[in-house]
Amino acid sequence: MKHYQNILYLMNPSAEGTYGLKQALSMARNSSAPLHLLMLYPALPKELQAQQEAFEAFLSERMEASLKNAQKALGGEVVEPTREVMMADSSPVVTITRYVLRHEYDLLVKEAEDTGGESGFKALDMSLLRKCPSALYLARPISHPREKIRVAVAVDPITESEDARDLNIRLLQDSRSMADSCSGTLDIVSCWEYPYEEYLRHNPWLKVTEKELSDAVTNIENEHRTALDVLIADADIKGKKRVHHLRGEAAELLDKFVRDEKVDIMVMGTVARTGIAGFVIGNTAENVFEKLNCSLLALKPAGYVSPIKAYD
Repeated sequence: MKHYQNILYLMNPSAEGTYGLKQALSMARNSSAPLHLLMLYPALPKELQAQQEAFEAFLSERMEASLKNAQKALGGEVVEPTREVMMADSSPVVTITRYVLRHEYDLLVKEAEDTGGESGFKALDMSLLRKCPSALYLARPISHPREKIRVAVAVDPITESEDARDLNIRLLQDSRSMADSCSGTLDIVSCWEYPYEEYLRHNPWLKVTEKELSDAVTNIENEHRTALDVLIADADIKGKKRVHHLRGEAAELLDKFVRDEKVDIMVMGTVARTGIAGFVIGNTAENVFEKLNCSLLALKPAGYVSPIKAYD
């Protein structure tokens, strides 16, 4: 797995399970990286502030119990993380992002907020996808044993900028590393379509023959597949992989692919203009995020600048 240097796991004080913590511990072990556990709680009302010390002690005990259960469930050699319970001094997104920036974490792991069985991610997670500068792993329960965990990555080989291409290379390399620590097989998914096909076919003013239209579609498909093969070759990833070259709208096809193939972890990128604070998540990525029902590892382009600063 990619060797992250500094991993932060955000613990939910009200969460009962430990699936997110177990995944964070596994990622830290596979990366040989230090892991820090952070549990945030909202400011207590004025009439309860005298109980803050006792409340923090209660949360610390809860954290220790969860950690012990997760380590026991994993077995073998486990990481011994550092721990901290802290009152949020601002909104959760601002507090978390500032913490990531101040301590230079390159991976933030947290359980995806409960959506009540619905797909997609709730407001806090979507805000972190937009504003947190580090890689973000949103964990959902995984029922398969480690050696059967399915990892997939979505890439777009047709890019207009060097930083977008670099992001696609990182997506392939990071997902390859993650797949190596799971089932060993990486599913690479890329979607293509010819947006003018229906317009050209049904426009009475344009005299386009069916053969001309078919040739145009075939050319687009071949161009996209060639670019995809070149991208994979440039990423220089080894190991077993399956390439899925799908025709149609990415948001719909990726959702269907995840469900049909029972993907456990999807690796995707967000789109940003380098150096412009807060410009993140293109329409396609956001539409996909709103439909996903699996764990997500989201990477931002190099040079992404968060609209939230480390210090006021």
